[in-house]
Amino acid sequence: MQVNEMLQILGADPTQLPPAPNPPARAEEAFARVGRIPQPCVACGSPATATRIADIPGIGPCWIDTCTPHMIAITKTGGRSAPVSEALTTLRVAVRQAGVDVALLTAPLTKAECPRG
Repeated sequence: MQVNEMLQILGADPTQLPPAPNPPARAEEAFARVGRIPQPCVACGSPATATRIADIPGIGPCWIDTCTPHMIAITKTGGRSAPVSEALTTLRVAVRQAGVDVALLTAPLTKAECPRG
């Protein structure tokens, strides 16, 4: 997906994105952004569960931190981006067809929910 299309879907102002190192991001850097104290999602402000570095024309490399639904919204799916609800429905159907018990986390676990504390 092109950077401009991604920013349009997220409704993000590229001038407000935090600067990032040249891509690709090191795992430690990415984890620091979405780890124990996650950055806010650039689209909705919820805690980010994913991050990426995008080279913004005229600005340079920037972090794009997203919550799970917004990360799904900007994930390339057959040449088009799927609305979050469509992507989650497709995932739900596939999981049921596979007969697998799963839980989809749309936010980080709280300390009470996390078995590791």
